[in-house]
Amino acid sequence: MRDTMKRFWYNLLQRLDSKINQWLNKGKHGDRALNADDDTVVNFFVMVLKKVLNHVFMQCDFELTTDSKVAEPLIELCEDLQKNCYKIGSYMLGGSDTPQRISECWVVPYFETVNGERKLFHSYLSGDRICITGMAGNRITECYMIIDAVRRNDKAYFLCRRHNLDERGTLKITFFVADEQSREITASIPEWQSITQTETTYAGANNIGFGRYKSPVLAFGNDTYGKPLNYGCAVIEKQIQTVLEQIRVEFKSSGKKLFPDESIVRRRDKAGNPIGMWCLDEYIYPIQHKSGITQNMIDEFSPEIRESSYYAHLTKLLEQYQNLMGVNELITHEKSGSAATATEIRTLNIDNISLEDNIRKAVQDGNMETLKADSMYLGIREDLWTYDETWTDIYDDEQQRIDNNIKMRQEGAMEQIDLIKYWFPNLSDEEAQEKLERINMERQNGTQSSIESMLNM
Repeated sequence: MRDTMKRFWYNLLQRLDSKINQWLNKGKHGDRALNADDDTVVNFFVMVLKKVLNHVFMQCDFELTTDSKVAEPLIELCEDLQKNCYKIGSYMLGGSDTPQRISECWVVPYFETVNGERKLFHSYLSGDRICITGMAGNRITECYMIIDAVRRNDKAYFLCRRHNLDERGTLKITFFVADEQSREITASIPEWQSITQTETTYAGANNIGFGRYKSPVLAFGNDTYGKPLNYGCAVIEKQIQTVLEQIRVEFKSSGKKLFPDESIVRRRDKAGNPIGMWCLDEYIYPIQHKSGITQNMIDEFSPEIRESSYYAHLTKLLEQYQNLMGVNELITHEKSGSAATATEIRTLNIDNISLEDNIRKAVQDGNMETLKADSMYLGIREDLWTYDETWTDIYDDEQQRIDNNIKMRQEGAMEQIDLIKYWFPNLSDEEAQEKLERINMERQNGTQSSIESMLNM
C-alpha cells in the first residue's frame, strides 16, 4: 500500500499544479538514508532513535488541569497524548518513505459514536499520510491527509480529509473518497459511509484543527516539512553496511576447515570395500593424497580473524554517524567513563542535551496545538483549562543539587523561601509562603528538625 500512497500524492500534486505553490513539496530528492522502520538491514538509525526517545520521554508527565466539569474530557485526551508519546516521537524523527523524507507526526482529532454518545479521539498520522498544499508564513492554511485506505476488487481506495483555513480564521474540514489517481469518487465502503461527502465549518477557529509535531532537525533548503534525525546520513550509512558485510565475509571465510584423507571418511563393507562417504559437516573437505607421498591423515586450516581492525573501523564510522545526527556516545562508549563527575557528564553530553531540549519544545508546541484543536471541536473555552508538563533531566545529579542548596543556605546565600521556590516551582508566592510557615511550625513543634534535613532525606 505504500507505493500506492506515493502514487496518490504524486497524482494529487499534479492535479493541483495550477492551484498551489509546488515549491512546498519540493525538497532534497535522492537522500535515501534509512527510515526507522527499515528492517532489511542492521538498522543503527533505529538504535540511536530509541536511545534519544528514551532520554526525552523518561518519566515525562503531560498534565491538563481544570476546575470546570465541561473541560474534563480534555484530561482524558491529554492522557492519550502521554500514552502515545513514543509514537509521536518516532513519527517526528524517524522519517518516512516519501520523496521529501517527511518526518512529522500529526495528531488529528475525530469523532466516533460510542454507546450512542459522540466522543472525541486522536488519530496519529506519519509523514507518508500527509501533504501540505498551502501556507502563510509558518502557518498551514491547507492540507490533505489519508485517514484510512482499503483495497476492494484489487483497487485501492483512500479516505481523505482536507483542512482549509481562510484569511478570516474560518476552518473548513471535508471528507471524501479518492482512487489511486487522486480523483474524488463515489464508492460503497460501509465503514466510511458515516463521514464521506461531509463538510464541517468552524467560524473563528484561527487554527488548522490538529496538532503538528514537526522535527527540529536542521534542514538546508526547503524546510516546509520536518526532516528525520539521520537527514543527510545516506553516504555514511552505506559505508557502515559495507563494513558489516566485510565482517560477515571475514567470519565466514575464516572459519575452521578440516581436510582429512578420504580413506578415513569413506564407509566400507565388511570386506573393506568403499561403499560411500560418511555424512560430513560443511567445514570438512575430504582429499585424495597422491600415492607414494607421506602426508598427514588430517590437515587443518584455522586462520586468525581480523575482527579487531574491522570493529575499530566500524566504531569510528558509528561515532561519525552519531556526530552527523548531532548526538554523542549513544550507541558507542569510547569516551565516557564510570568515574566521570556530573559536570564532566553534562559537558560530554552537551549535544544530546541540546537536541533533547529542542525535541521537547517541539512536543510541547504540538501538544498545545492538539489540545486547542480538541477544545475547539468540543466547544470548550481555552480559559477553562491549563496545560503543563514536566521532564526528567537524566544528566542532573539531584543529590549534588541538594548538597549545594544546603551549603548555600548554611552560608547565608539562600533564604528558606528561595529553597521552597526552587524545589516547588509551580507554587505561587502565596502558596510558597504558606508552605514555609507550615514547615517552621512543624520545626517549633519538634516534628521536623529543619528544612535542610527535609530536603536531604
